[in-house]
Amino acid sequence: MKAELLCKGKEPWGARRSGPEKAKRAMKTVLIIDDNHDYREVFREILEEHDVEVFESDCPDSAYELLHTIEPPDLIVCDVHMPFTMKENAGEFVESREVGIKAAQELAWVYPNTHVIALTATDPTEMATVKSELSPIPAYQKPVGYKELLELVHCFLACNDFGGLQ
Repeated sequence: MKAELLCKGKEPWGARRSGPEKAKRAMKTVLIIDDNHDYREVFREILEEHDVEVFESDCPDSAYELLHTIEPPDLIVCDVHMPFTMKENAGEFVESREVGIKAAQELAWVYPNTHVIALTATDPTEMATVKSELSPIPAYQKPVGYKELLELVHCFLACNDFGGLQ
């Protein structure tokens, strides 16, 4: 993943701090959009251990609704292969990678000051195609280990060069 190469010289955000130093630092926010509940739960636990506020959504439909009620997050992590909605009309929509790709692209366009990245369990032989379809939004292969996840999130929360469609 080499997220550390993208973050050279950036101040660490995840160090556990206490006292006045912790109070001065603004909490970073991440929105996770993934239909896998277990993945969202683990991701949330890891990030909250490092003082990141996490919002969750199980599909793009509910993510759009949530985004109308919160300030834009610092980072949106979007799964690629998922259904558009989990509501009673879910059967009307096809579950596909196009759903996640379209959602990530729309979110990057609507929120140009928010980093948007994609994580996917897509077959490794298809990753080049997925990355091409998502470009300029970065895509990373699941599963992502604990250390790699923290490096990746740190990279995007620490840098000011937004990867969205501008």
